[in-house]
Amino acid sequence: MDPLTVVLVGIGALATSALTAVLGFGGGMVLLAILLFFVDPLVAIPLHAAIQVVSNGTRTVIRRHDVEWSIAVPASALMLPAGALAMPLVVRAPEALLQGAIAVTVLLATWVPERTSLELAAPSRRGWLGVSAVIGALNVVVGATGALQPPLFRAATSSRLGFVGTFAATQVAGHAAKIVLFGIAGLAPTRFAPAAVAGIVGVIAGTHLGSRALDRMPEERFRRLYLGAITAVGAYLLIDALV
Repeated sequence: MDPLTVVLVGIGALATSALTAVLGFGGGMVLLAILLFFVDPLVAIPLHAAIQVVSNGTRTVIRRHDVEWSIAVPASALMLPAGALAMPLVVRAPEALLQGAIAVTVLLATWVPERTSLELAAPSRRGWLGVSAVIGALNVVVGATGALQPPLFRAATSSRLGFVGTFAATQVAGHAAKIVLFGIAGLAPTRFAPAAVAGIVGVIAGTHLGSRALDRMPEERFRRLYLGAITAVGAYLLIDALV
């Protein structure tokens, strides 16, 4: 991997983690879209997972006293086995199909919450197990599902801090499962380790910068910038997959 690409991955990780520091979620999906500019989907997904484990792990440690484990545990329980069952689809699917699936997921996860005002009921413990199975399977196919889940966690958690900590803890489990599964399948080549390191450094720096600097930016302005950027990236990926 050439040095310029490594640097650009680090910058992208920094910017998207700063975005997450402001919005609470969404940066991971943007980061995956950015990674697809440089590597194919079968590399982008585990590379993204390695970076996001650190990003979400940092937030989990910071909010460890706010994590509602009665939600986090069942919401994470089936991610690994469900992902293992879905892996054959990933290995056999054409790269263009995977990229198209990621692009569609990015666009739906961005705009459906923007255009609807549905209030979801909090899942039961058995319901959280079902959520973990669905998300575990989708995780390995489309790579980033973080923007699909917040309404459920907001409905179930007792406070804003509980939402942040519990959601981050569940995301750690999901990304860790992807690392394990793609590693077993031999789809996480070590030649991309420099990009992973750059991304990890970027998300740590971005989290600190975002919490200090971006909090001063009006949220509505930042939200418009985010929607414009992620829509442009998602549309590009979809068009590129179809051409």
